[in-house]
Amino acid sequence: MLAPHPDDEVFGCGGAIAAHVRAGVPVHVVILTDGALFGDASTRANESLAAARLLGSGVPDLWGLADSNMCYSEELVQRLVDKIVSTGADLIYAPSPLELHPDHRQTTMLAVEAARRVAQPVRLAFYEVGAPLRPNVLLDITDLLELKDAAMRCFESQLSQQDYLNQIRALNKYRSYTLPREVLAAEAFWVLSARDLDQTAFTGLSMFASPGICADPNTSRKSMPLVSILIRSMDRDCLAEAMDSVALQTYPHIEVVVAAARPGHRPLPAKCGPFPLRLVQTDAPLLRSRAANQAMAQAKGDLLLFLDDDDWLMPGHIARLAHALAGQPHALAAYTGISLVDAKGRPMGQTFELPFDAIRQMAGNLTPIHAVLFRSEVLAQGCRFDEALDRYEDWDFWLQLARLAPMVHLPGVSAVYRIHDSSGVHIDAGPTGAAAAVVYQKWASEWTPQQIGQMMLRVWTHPQLEARLEDTRLQLTGTEQRLKLAENAAIQDKQVMSQQNQEIRVLSERIDDLSVSLAKLEYDLAALFDSHSWRITRPLRWVAQLMRNRARAR
Repeated sequence: MLAPHPDDEVFGCGGAIAAHVRAGVPVHVVILTDGALFGDASTRANESLAAARLLGSGVPDLWGLADSNMCYSEELVQRLVDKIVSTGADLIYAPSPLELHPDHRQTTMLAVEAARRVAQPVRLAFYEVGAPLRPNVLLDITDLLELKDAAMRCFESQLSQQDYLNQIRALNKYRSYTLPREVLAAEAFWVLSARDLDQTAFTGLSMFASPGICADPNTSRKSMPLVSILIRSMDRDCLAEAMDSVALQTYPHIEVVVAAARPGHRPLPAKCGPFPLRLVQTDAPLLRSRAANQAMAQAKGDLLLFLDDDDWLMPGHIARLAHALAGQPHALAAYTGISLVDAKGRPMGQTFELPFDAIRQMAGNLTPIHAVLFRSEVLAQGCRFDEALDRYEDWDFWLQLARLAPMVHLPGVSAVYRIHDSSGVHIDAGPTGAAAAVVYQKWASEWTPQQIGQMMLRVWTHPQLEARLEDTRLQLTGTEQRLKLAENAAIQDKQVMSQQNQEIRVLSERIDDLSVSLAKLEYDLAALFDSHSWRITRPLRWVAQLMRNRARAR
């Protein structure tokens, strides 16, 4: 029984826990986070302990992860696999993929991947807390309602913040809608086997429930090109972070090849998330270029992408690039933007994000290695990493690719590049450094007079380009100033309008007061007329009679 926070196990499936206990089935509850974001961690732990005593489920296993900061990782997947194996569990309860809270969704992903990996047959039962799911099992909890209510009442710190008790009651009452009249409440679950997880998409859902699960039910995973992610590894601790970013890729057809760049690399698991992983060991230290070539030699994919062990990918990185290449079958490579962070992973506010320009590519390296997804067919056309280079070997490789065909630029940022001294690649970097001079010397004989002429043209037209850029900056500055003036004028107009509206409201209130007074006056006049009408009508009748009498006398 997996709960992202202390209380989810009871709110989501307290009735199921009680039903298992009543049937003599052992229940093991794992609560992943400490719940400290909306309460005291020890208080919330004690509340779960009290609820477990009422339900008879035993002492929950408290992992104590940071509330609302839990992230899917290989370490957590393996820890969960070990828990499933050690307890012999054959049914895993986890939050529904449709849950809104990020911790709930991360728990779902961990459960899915752990269920895939265990050798023993297991089933998954997704439960609902914050968002209804589409169930295939409804559990009648009518005779367990009082017990579940008592267990929910244990979470006083949470019930004081939100009326969870009545909300969960309402959800359970709603779930009895399709059941017989005597059923007063039910819990809803979506139960499926580990084998079902290998389907392209979960039945009835068009979403990612786990890394590597494709949202499109009409797309077969094996019909999509295999992508080989190639990692040159120095066996540093940051490798785990890089691999975790691969495990979270939404593209479903990936293999991971880790090329050890030094002997004695620690063993790696056979899986990186849902994707197969192979470690290529070495008997001697390898330069960066040699390690890259060894990784490419082991790759089976139609599309290849390098990832250094100190960088990482955002979840949609491979899917975006693969889609771009699928839309341009004649292109051999596609690249996208990369965000820069410092040694501690803090954003530096800079990106590598430039449209493709073959002349600029000749002048310097502006494309990090994990920005580019390229077709494996370029290997048959002679593209290899130059093993005489240990720096700017990726720039040299891009020059080889660009000679075959332009590279497709995909706007946007979906990967991260770490800047730190320990990598050694930033020493003497830049177009005037020694490493760049080696690349220039190699390619000088390859570049045609036309290409060199274009480079020279860029140099000679640089002052004009700078002048145009300065004009553009001045225009932008002028535009910003005009926008600022317009904004200030708009603020003043808004203030005037606000003052006028206030005056209108005052006048409206006075008009309303006068209308009330006028209505009261009309009412008083009408009442006065009714009460004194006999005094007015009687003399009038006397006058009329007198006139009639005079007429007869004539």
